[in-house]
Amino acid sequence: MQFQAFLTTILCIAWLMQPAFADAELAAYARETRIEIPPRNDSRAIRLPQLDFAVRAKFVCAPEAVVESVTISVADAYRRYAPTDGDDNLETTISVPASQIAPIAAGNFCANGNDDNEELLLSGVATAQLSLRCVAEGAPSVSFTSLILPLRLVCKTGDDQEPSAALLSPAR
Repeated sequence: MQFQAFLTTILCIAWLMQPAFADAELAAYARETRIEIPPRNDSRAIRLPQLDFAVRAKFVCAPEAVVESVTISVADAYRRYAPTDGDDNLETTISVPASQIAPIAAGNFCANGNDDNEELLLSGVATAQLSLRCVAEGAPSVSFTSLILPLRLVCKTGDDQEPSAALLSPAR
């Protein structure tokens, strides 16, 4: 019993002595990305083109710390920023190549015969990972957050447009 009280006291002291990095905050926001999909001949999965996601981050370190960097990554695409003094937010667009996005199983979305401008909102196609690195007295701390990036597919048909198989995944 005495050992438990001793251990509890030691852990409380260690917790109180750690640097006060709990005040670091990192929040992320994203605008909806919209892409047009030509009509499809069948219901195979849709391969998406390169996607450009607009991401905004708001951040603050503890009062005695300074921001060293903010990193945003989506799939294998990433950007690292070194904000200047006084910067507490960042707006950027991050481009994700088509090869880094898995095909989408969308059923009969935008199949021949469907109405013009049919829309489908998807979440979870891509997720942004953000990190904030703060430094105080030579001791770094890192805060993380993630953000689901909304993607809206718009079926764009027209009288002069032929059904396209260019965005379809190969049959397996």
